[in-house]
Amino acid sequence: MTILVVDDIAGNRKLLRATLDAEGHGTLEAADGIEALQVLAREPVDAIISDILMPNMDGYRLCHEVRRNDRLKRLPFIIYTATYTSPADKKLAETVGADQYVMKPAPVQALLVALAEATTKARTRGPASPSLPDETTVLRQYSQTLVNKLEEKNTDLQQALEVAERAHDRIQELNLDLERRVQVRTTELETANRALNQALADVKQLAKFLPICAYCKKIRDGKNYWEQVESYISKHTDSRFSHGICPECYQTHVVPMMAELE
Repeated sequence: MTILVVDDIAGNRKLLRATLDAEGHGTLEAADGIEALQVLAREPVDAIISDILMPNMDGYRLCHEVRRNDRLKRLPFIIYTATYTSPADKKLAETVGADQYVMKPAPVQALLVALAEATTKARTRGPASPSLPDETTVLRQYSQTLVNKLEEKNTDLQQALEVAERAHDRIQELNLDLERRVQVRTTELETANRALNQALADVKQLAKFLPICAYCKKIRDGKNYWEQVESYISKHTDSRFSHGICPECYQTHVVPMMAELE
C-alpha cells in the first residue's frame, strides 16, 4: 500500500514513515491538509494517516474535504493524534468521516490493526458516497471542538500561571532571606573588622610606645588603668611567659636568701 502521512512535525513523519516502510508499505508525506490535497491531486494513494493539529488546514478539515471529493471519498482515513483525545474530539472525527481514531504514541501493532480495519471498512462502503452530515452540523461540531480546545489551553495556561506565581513568590522569599543573611553576615564581619583594627592598634601601641611607671614598672592601658607588665602583654598579644631568674637578680636576691638558710 502507498500511505500518505500528514503531520506538521517532520520528526513524527519520519518515525511513522520508518515504521510503515519496515512493514513493506510505501509512504508519501505532507506537512498539513493543504499540502496533503496537493499530493492527492497528483499521486495515487491507498490510505491516509493524519494528525489533527496542523497549520493552514487541520486533520478534521482534510478528512472532510477527502470525503467530499468523488475521486478520494473511499480512501481509508486514520486520525492519529496526541492533542485531540476527548470523546467529543473522537465524535467529530466520526462526523467528518474518519475510519479509525488512534492516539499517539501507539504501538506499531495497534497502528497496523487500525490500518487494516480502516481498509476493510473502506471496501465495505461500496461505490456509493459515504453518508455525510450537512455542512452546518459539521461546522457546529467543529466550532465546539475548537472552543473546548481553547478552554483546555486556557485552563492549562492558568495553571501554569499559578505555578509561575508561586515560584515567583518563593523566589522573593528566598531573596529576602538571602538579603537578611547577607546583612547579618556583613554586620558580623564589620564587628570582627573593628575588633581586628583595635587589636592591630593595640599591637602597634605595644610595639612602639608603652606608658610605664618609673617606680613600680606597671603599664597604663587605654582606659587609664595600671597593671603589671605581664598582665598587659597577655591581654594584648598571644605571647606566653616562661619564668626564670636573670643573673643580676640571682646575685641580688637568691644568693642572700640561701646564705640566710645556712
